[in-house]
Amino acid sequence: MNAKRDCLIFFAVASVLVCFLTVVIYMIDRKEEKVNQISAAYYTELPKDVSEGDPLAAIGEDFVTDVSSFSGNLPLVVLRIDGDLPQYKTFKDGMEIVDTEVDPWTTGQISLYDDPSGVNALTDQPVIVSDIRIKKRGHTSISFDKPQYYIKLTMDGGLENPQDIFGMGADDSWILGGNMADKSMLRNYLAYRVSAQVMEYAPRCCFCEVFTEDGGVYTYQGVYLMEESVRRSENRVQIDETQKDKVYTSYLVRRDRFTNYDTMLDTYARLEGLSDEWIGVKYPSVANQTEDNLAYIQEDFSKIERMLLSDNPSEYKSYPRYLDTASFVDYFLINEYFGNYDAGEHSTYMYKSSWGNLKIGPVWDFDQAMNNSVVDETDPYTLAMQDKEFFENLIKDSTFVGQLKKRYSTLQTMYLNDDYIFGIIDETTEYLRSARAREWYRWAGDYLDPEERHGNYHLDDYTKEGMTISRFNDDYDQEIYNIKTYLSLHGKVIQSELTAIERGCVYTTGLKGEMTMMFLITCALFAVPSILINRK
Repeated sequence: MNAKRDCLIFFAVASVLVCFLTVVIYMIDRKEEKVNQISAAYYTELPKDVSEGDPLAAIGEDFVTDVSSFSGNLPLVVLRIDGDLPQYKTFKDGMEIVDTEVDPWTTGQISLYDDPSGVNALTDQPVIVSDIRIKKRGHTSISFDKPQYYIKLTMDGGLENPQDIFGMGADDSWILGGNMADKSMLRNYLAYRVSAQVMEYAPRCCFCEVFTEDGGVYTYQGVYLMEESVRRSENRVQIDETQKDKVYTSYLVRRDRFTNYDTMLDTYARLEGLSDEWIGVKYPSVANQTEDNLAYIQEDFSKIERMLLSDNPSEYKSYPRYLDTASFVDYFLINEYFGNYDAGEHSTYMYKSSWGNLKIGPVWDFDQAMNNSVVDETDPYTLAMQDKEFFENLIKDSTFVGQLKKRYSTLQTMYLNDDYIFGIIDETTEYLRSARAREWYRWAGDYLDPEERHGNYHLDDYTKEGMTISRFNDDYDQEIYNIKTYLSLHGKVIQSELTAIERGCVYTTGLKGEMTMMFLITCALFAVPSILINRK
């Protein structure tokens, strides 16, 4: 009777424990799903541009705009900038050097127009007006003729002035991106919109047309994306806030070129000569960093590098306890599908809550993706993400590659297929119909001149079978065709190429941590009663 009673008690306790763990795992999954919905829900169908008449009618000489007659279907942004924007960056030996003697910021004002009717005019009342601090942004693109901007919304005294811009959630830090590398104007938008359906968080962005105003004269500057900057925020990367009195901290870092703008870490891979790239701390901010939490971040990140780079099988196989492998799977597949091969080396963000595993993301900067590399044609029939840092080690694990294959099969049926992707591309080009005519008119000197190689992004010619082939393109529809062709061809070979990679795996890490725990509990649930009964 005692054995039977002990068995019943054990079953009751174990059942409660299993139920509790199941609920915890379910709630974690639901939390991640809710976070994903923050960016996923933002992207809705873009309405077709049905405007009639000449899209250039209100744009005059020197691109001065007739305020009384201009209207468009995109939201409008007007910048009033107090003085010139200084050139504060130089580049040497692959490093970004910021001139600390030059203040990159200039003050000004921003006005935003976004009428619910979908027709916006400069004679409307703006939905937001704010003081700003503004500077140029970009790496290579900072030297392009069409500037990009980093904007901080401010109020009296220079205090932060968070505003919900175009429905993306309240924040004071924003990017106006208009990279001339992308003549289609849709590479970043397409990748962010798709990534938002797949990953925990992807930057939200909104097309807009930008004007500068000086002394009542409005000058048309082209089509831009108003984008969220990558930072810790309730509406962006959701990690817990750092505490200065605690050593352990959440963090957001970026793998990229050296810059003296961020705190750069001497992590294990660099110290051992195994990496040429740098890890810069984006959060905590420089103002809130302490020696203790910087030391913790450096050691915590180095610990993961040591595991992935280790020749010791048992040390290598422990990496799933510290990496959120699902985020690495999605990051690999998104960047591989779109052929974004700067990812993994440059503009590569990773983040970690103080209690969680390291995640990679959000994705960033697809201007040179989709066969838009300045150096050469991107081969659609091969993969390249497996050669990037971290991933070149992760693909040694058959479990990780198996997750890539399984996840890609799922994503192919949902988002990463011609019907879905081409639908977004066609929808976007129809939405931009009038605006892209103005954009190409505004920057015709760069877009339409095959000899203009300074101040813009010019694809290099290449030689094939003894012939020099020009990659210069002066037609918007051809640019869209090139994107579709690359994505269609590349998307069809990813699964078979992953299978080829799988044949080179040397490790198998097995079940993830929580699944292992559930498995052990289940075994105990059946084993322990048998032991108790046998004792009797």
